[in-house]
Amino acid sequence: MRIHESGFTLIELMITLAIGVVVILLASVQFEEWREVEAARQASRAVEGAFAYARGEAIRTGNNHIVFFDEDAAGNALTDGSGNTVPVLILDDGRPGSANQNCAIDAGETIQPVRLERGVDFGTTLATAQVPIDEGSGPFATGSSFEDTASNPATWVMFRSDGQPRSVDAACNVGALGTGGGAIYLSNAQRDVAVVLTPLGAARAQTWNQGTSTWN
Repeated sequence: MRIHESGFTLIELMITLAIGVVVILLASVQFEEWREVEAARQASRAVEGAFAYARGEAIRTGNNHIVFFDEDAAGNALTDGSGNTVPVLILDDGRPGSANQNCAIDAGETIQPVRLERGVDFGTTLATAQVPIDEGSGPFATGSSFEDTASNPATWVMFRSDGQPRSVDAACNVGALGTGGGAIYLSNAQRDVAVVLTPLGAARAQTWNQGTSTWN
């Protein structure tokens, strides 16, 4: 009796290995895309958290709190207590009229650095329009639609004890109620996101849908 021998031929083995390599490569690409999309989402959550923290602390303490993005009102890079550059910084600027309540980061004042996911930058790369509910008029594509009291582009916003955001300029002139609306825009290779701050102080994240060319 002849025994039938079964098994993989060299060609079958090579095909199987090739298919496996393709599957691994596709999975790797999909994972990288997912990671970058998730990084953008995490960054938008960090900005939402910065707004919520500053607003809550302003209400709790009665002190003015300013959220700076990328640089302070004087154009200086933001740094934490160890001198490391950070993208977002929350400043407890003290009660209105108190010493050093000047909208500048002075020695001894309480600061709270906020870090974003790696690879996420301020600005847009895919979005071609501003978020419809964004009431700011600054150049959103650079990362911020906030404005100061003279309608100049600003990368900061102040929260006062009523919890509502206000526009403020480098000289610490504070705008009226309803002047603090705007948004921060963030981007990486896969996704554009925005965090819109309403004039009443609520923050809402939006994502650019490349397929429909809309924010949602």
